[in-house]
Amino acid sequence: MELKVFRQAVQTCGTRWETRLELPVETELLVPDYQPAVFKIVKCLIEPVVLQNRVAGGRWQGEGYLRCTVYYQSDEAGCRLYRTEQKFSFEKTADLPEGQFPEGPARLWGELEYCNCRCVSEHRIDIRGAYILCAAALAVEQTDLLTSLADCGIEQRTMPLTGSQLAAAEEKTCTAETTIPLPGTGEAILDISGLFTQQGISVQNGQVEVKGTLSMQVCYRSPGVEELSTRSRDVPVQQLLELPAAEGDAALVWGEVLACTLAAPENGESDPALTVTWQLHCEVWRPVTYMAVADAYSTLCETAVTRADCCLPQEPELLEETIHVEVEDDLPDAEAEVRGCFLSLSAAQAVPGEDGVLHLQGKGTAHVLCADARGELTCYDKPFTWQYGSWTVGSQELLPHVQAAVSRVSSGKTGARLRVEAELALTGGVLTTRTVQVVSEVALGEEFPDKADGPALYLYYAGAGERLFDIARRYHARAKDLAQANGLDPAQETTAQDACLLIPAAL
Repeated sequence: MELKVFRQAVQTCGTRWETRLELPVETELLVPDYQPAVFKIVKCLIEPVVLQNRVAGGRWQGEGYLRCTVYYQSDEAGCRLYRTEQKFSFEKTADLPEGQFPEGPARLWGELEYCNCRCVSEHRIDIRGAYILCAAALAVEQTDLLTSLADCGIEQRTMPLTGSQLAAAEEKTCTAETTIPLPGTGEAILDISGLFTQQGISVQNGQVEVKGTLSMQVCYRSPGVEELSTRSRDVPVQQLLELPAAEGDAALVWGEVLACTLAAPENGESDPALTVTWQLHCEVWRPVTYMAVADAYSTLCETAVTRADCCLPQEPELLEETIHVEVEDDLPDAEAEVRGCFLSLSAAQAVPGEDGVLHLQGKGTAHVLCADARGELTCYDKPFTWQYGSWTVGSQELLPHVQAAVSRVSSGKTGARLRVEAELALTGGVLTTRTVQVVSEVALGEEFPDKADGPALYLYYAGAGERLFDIARRYHARAKDLAQANGLDPAQETTAQDACLLIPAAL
């Protein structure tokens, strides 16, 4: 008699690809003649804006630009702060290793490697720097999962495997328009930022509908005023994505603001027009359940079992949280006045913590603008770290798909002690993978001696929590016969308490 083996092809997690790419900047930035001349460089920031991010045909391709923003002080009376910026396009490709990588966007993050900025003349600024852009993608593998066995006196213990399968992934660049009031003419716009908050996701057959809000904030300096001020405006947005989704799927959604344009009022409007370019990220995960053989043996012959790891993504955990951050430090100049603060944030990463858990952790820098008694501005950089949540490690891996953005920031000082308070909005979700061992191969060997001359019954003193299947395998007996002889529920897996069990020999 031949052992019958039943298998099912399933999609499991494969290898993880990751690369680090350097994006250099070596250029001169020209300050327009209509802006005041440069007296002192206060701060230079370099950040990437990725417009295309795609994995396809065994390659990753990314396109976008590096936005170099320079804050400088003019030679006007008082602490006059101005801003100028320039964009430097980049295009990068990378070959992926052998394996099956689903088409769609890769996961991106990065960090500033270095930035040197100096004033060459009153309207020329020299910039030398580099940004490290990291990209990662997770391969999938087609695995023949052993789901059932039959004949040859085979006994098997099966278990359900639950997880999720990536059905679709898409990035969509969108625009939104609104107006935002400012207090008067002649103000200096220093920064326009925003964050996306999702307020409703509807998954239907063939499409995903996303509703949310873009919370925009304009940081400016009014004429004749040294302190920085802000003005906010919420913009409702709604997008419909055509994706191969189905009811019951889970949609992992997050968004980020890429660029903003503020234009002078037209057609009799009293407020400037604000155009927001933002990017919507969406992943559709489909729940799946498989039945796998966890263990097996034959009551008739020797059995050799080969096991293998099976790694499945789990249902994503949607995230919509606010993190409070506080930064305190002594000012180098105790007499300096705090004028304002900007924050730079890095991407969230999974980091190990105590007691075998993983946390979401990100780094940031508070760029605090201070003025001394002579009116000169200096930017003090204060790094900080934020942390959220805890996930048990072991057979799991944590894959964050999280966008962190600043929703509120305030700064000031008490004596010579600087204090910065901020709220960070975390959107997106966390994906975990779970690895379990399953039976991949079963080989039958020599038959057992004739049982007719052996005992028909055995006694076994079992401890509480022992698996009945393992006890039956030790005596080459059938698990259902063991349960029936002892009046146990056939669905019961372990002993509830210490007990003396009757073990009937298999026929």
